[in-house]
Amino acid sequence: MNVDSVTLGVFVGLFVVFVLLGFLASRFRRGDLSSLNEWGLGGRRFGALLVWFLLGADLFTAYTFIAVPSGYLAKGSLYWFAVPYVGTSFGVALLTMPRLWTVSRNRGYVTASDFIKERMNSRSLAVAVALTGIVAELPYIALQIVGLEAVLTVLLLGLNLAASAKEITEIALIIAFVVLAAYTITSGLRGAVLTGCLRMY
Repeated sequence: MNVDSVTLGVFVGLFVVFVLLGFLASRFRRGDLSSLNEWGLGGRRFGALLVWFLLGADLFTAYTFIAVPSGYLAKGSLYWFAVPYVGTSFGVALLTMPRLWTVSRNRGYVTASDFIKERMNSRSLAVAVALTGIVAELPYIALQIVGLEAVLTVLLLGLNLAASAKEITEIALIIAFVVLAAYTITSGLRGAVLTGCLRMY
């Protein structure tokens, strides 16, 4: 399989645009990114339209286009769980999140653990909620990186480089991880919002 120059140019061009947006996002609606409220929530100043784009980009990811379809092809109908799961979780969120958002904004909560700690008056329960969130998020993050790795691997294999498939896969994974980690660390949620808006657009 060969990758022609147009395909390569489009990929590289879009990749550069997304990486630049990810890093430049730290200047979008400026705030003190050393504050967890600014880094993790964008200072709560994005508004409905940007949050809509962010949620859309959250759905249309490597999980949606690579992980679920490949799982469905490999294991069968077990992976059909993703369709009712998304519909159900968004229904529950529409019922509960507006109130949680209002309470969190008024009380200054940044994470679910902040909410639990004050409402339940239990530090240990708050720590358990935080750890559960971290553990539950790791497979999803891994899926995103693996999805990006798959795209980069196919592209690099198509270039017919003088390297083995394993070496190409390792290079692709390193590129994927470094880029995602770097602009997430420097821009926080702002990076996800701007790149998400471009993806949805």
